[in-house]
Amino acid sequence: MTENAEAKNKKLLIAVIILAVATVVLGILVFTKSQTVEMKEGAISGLEVEKLQLQNDLQDMLIQYDTVTVANEQLSAEITAQQEQIREMLKEIEKHKDDAYIISKLKKEAATLRDIMKGYLVTIDSLNTMNQDLIRDNTYLAEELVEAKTKTKELESSKQDLENIVATGSILQTLDISAVGLKMRNNGTQKETNRANKTEMIRTCAKIGENRIATPGRKTVYLRIISQDGVVLQPEMSEDQRFNFEDVSGKYTVKRTFDYANESTDVCVFFNVPEDMEVAEGNYIVEMYEGGALIGKTDFDLK
Repeated sequence: MTENAEAKNKKLLIAVIILAVATVVLGILVFTKSQTVEMKEGAISGLEVEKLQLQNDLQDMLIQYDTVTVANEQLSAEITAQQEQIREMLKEIEKHKDDAYIISKLKKEAATLRDIMKGYLVTIDSLNTMNQDLIRDNTYLAEELVEAKTKTKELESSKQDLENIVATGSILQTLDISAVGLKMRNNGTQKETNRANKTEMIRTCAKIGENRIATPGRKTVYLRIISQDGVVLQPEMSEDQRFNFEDVSGKYTVKRTFDYANESTDVCVFFNVPEDMEVAEGNYIVEMYEGGALIGKTDFDLK
């Protein structure tokens, strides 16, 4: 074999080796890409399942509320408010159906609403039971004095149950709540704005509903203004203003104390944006708490 032929064979061998290596590398890249796509599809599929489960859970709560008959006007109003909150959450799910963080947050809120619903169902059952007992007692009182005394003792034993029912019904509720960004004019007046870079103050106003069961006097509402990134705005981001709600401790943005006389009361709370705070664009969630319970929720957008 000539030197020329040997050189050609060597070049051909090298080309075959390079082609084989390139084929292996390409195969590895294709396999890795396929695995990444499968993982992403799995994550999306998991989020869709979680969203559907959450929607079914909320729809189930609405159906259970629809089947309940309540004679107590105050309790009926509170249940109506809960139903409206559930419908708003269903809208939020559709609005943020691809946002795993929001879906997870709504899932926790749904669990809280279900616990509240269980409390209402127990309260309604207790009220119905007590009404039946009272009717039976009245019948027996007309027949025998001795039996009347026995029924009186039974009513005394039910006193604690009634106090628990009153405690549940004494939680305040907002009938209407809204929040908006404000900017200050040169003459000192305020003007509403939806521009993030113009917002110097955030105003939240709510109508606290009439509640004849609640204890009148000084009440303190805590406001949580939460950015699109899940950060609770505070007067100074280095501060750690906290309060207790729903058996946990969490940050709050601002609070306000007002007088409550068991009547419908309008309350506005203002948050002054610090000069060194950059207000980002996006959707902001506003939560209002009183007595450790969430009594109102709304949101607003800044562009």
